[in-house]
Amino acid sequence: MKCPNCGIQIAQWKSSYNDIQINEMMSDKSKEYKNLLKNIIRKVRNSIPSNDNKKQISNFISNAMMYDYKTLDMAINNYIRNAYMYEGKGFNYLLKVIRTFDEDKDRIIENEKKRFGTSPPVIIWDGTMEEQNA
Repeated sequence: MKCPNCGIQIAQWKSSYNDIQINEMMSDKSKEYKNLLKNIIRKVRNSIPSNDNKKQISNFISNAMMYDYKTLDMAINNYIRNAYMYEGKGFNYLLKVIRTFDEDKDRIIENEKKRFGTSPPVIIWDGTMEEQNA
């Protein structure tokens, strides 16, 4: 099977992982990354009973691990803010949202810079006053 994100052939792709394999996959991820995934899994499982099975959860985790933290954070916050989980849109819909955010990441960041601006450049002052127009 090929990876849906980058197209690389994955030899060990399984339909379901056990808890030990999921923990091994997430061992190199940060604490914030793990907490983000745990919280969204808990919320979706509690809201949508049909998504409360091991195959759905392991599929979501294995696909979500292909994306960086910033992309996941933006997509999951959008998913929660719009309350899609209460409309019955589960892990598959959330994966589509994450994939869309990943594809449009550059445009989203550019629009955020236009909306909020950027911080001014840092100038290190050496304590002397020199005129530039001399």
